[in-house]
Amino acid sequence: MVIQRLQNLYLLLAAIIMAVFVFVPVMNVTSEAGLFTLSALSTGISGNPMQPHWLLLCLDVLIVVMLVATLFKFKDLRLQMKLCKVNLTLIVALILSIFVMWFLQRGHGIAVMTLWMMLPFAAMVLTMMANGCIKNDQKLLSDSERLR
Repeated sequence: MVIQRLQNLYLLLAAIIMAVFVFVPVMNVTSEAGLFTLSALSTGISGNPMQPHWLLLCLDVLIVVMLVATLFKFKDLRLQMKLCKVNLTLIVALILSIFVMWFLQRGHGIAVMTLWMMLPFAAMVLTMMANGCIKNDQKLLSDSERLR
């Protein structure tokens, strides 16, 4: 596959960032029971068996799949723009769900967000930049159609 347009590069970077987000810890809660770690793949108290957090895992996998699908729809700019908006909605839902979990965990101990929490924000910015590039391409195509 050849990266033909700038929006494809942005979408590829956003997909890589969200794929990395699966493996990193998002939040640490220190309580008397131990250190609780929230991550998409390994959530639980350290020393005990870790289990995946299904909401985070499903949302993140869905976002990565949608970003890759959006990447391959470069011939249909309108569909690509709609898929970018769906991706933005899913990323916002992921961020909001993490903040709700952080708010709920504050009563159990000291809840601290990690720097890895910035990855969804970076993916959201890259997706918005890709959406802007798609709009510019669509405008360029409509202007060239008008000149014919």
